[in-house]
Amino acid sequence: MIYAGRHAECHDLFYQGKPYPEEAQYAAGLVRARLPTARTVLDLGCGTGLRCLELARLGFQVCGIDQSEAMLAAARRHVAAAEQGANVKFEAGDIRNFRARTPVDAVISLFHVFCYLTTDRALKEAIECAFANLKPRGVLLFDYWHGPGVLMDPPSVRARAVENANLKVERTTVPQHLPNQHLVKLTVSLKATDKDDGASNESEEAYTMRYWFTNELEEALLSAGFGQVQHYAWMTESAPDPGSWQACTIAVSP
Repeated sequence: MIYAGRHAECHDLFYQGKPYPEEAQYAAGLVRARLPTARTVLDLGCGTGLRCLELARLGFQVCGIDQSEAMLAAARRHVAAAEQGANVKFEAGDIRNFRARTPVDAVISLFHVFCYLTTDRALKEAIECAFANLKPRGVLLFDYWHGPGVLMDPPSVRARAVENANLKVERTTVPQHLPNQHLVKLTVSLKATDKDDGASNESEEAYTMRYWFTNELEEALLSAGFGQVQHYAWMTESAPDPGSWQACTIAVSP
């Protein structure tokens, strides 16, 4: 999956209400509870870089990677306009095989990036990639769609419209749920209308997402060499319950 064109251009518009500061504080708290001296972070699937900037505001030096050049271009614009730009850098890369120049204290991957890993092999590669990039006693944190919650409340068609001074953008997301494979195929359609001349542009992207169960994540983490594995309902320090759609997992390297 690679966001491109209008889908990348409109990403921040659709998620302008996302609580990046609170989410960064939550992630930083989980990491520092396990490694109080944590200073360097590798952000796998950084998108437009707003989370990286919030982590930099909390005192981290951050390297963000993403496969989408359009998203990275937006990230670099955000950093250029921010006071914390000196503490953030971006590189193009794949979360399954990227290697940082030097090991880091923490690897994080948020906003459901791990859901784009749709096979056991891809999950294994991403976890092993994280392990290879960490210093001893380094911390891995990632979030995902939590399997029991998805099965209890399956995805449905969603429509949303947002706008700014120049554009009105309508987005329709149509899911196809494949419960036997733990997959959701999403077709995302955008219609962007220019407010000045009324000209419209339509585009479509397709993504396949996998929801995960804590037992399969734990097995993969332990197999890669991680320990101290814990699972939380997102933005809490409580275990996810069967109705939790969003969860996160944290683990520590030896």
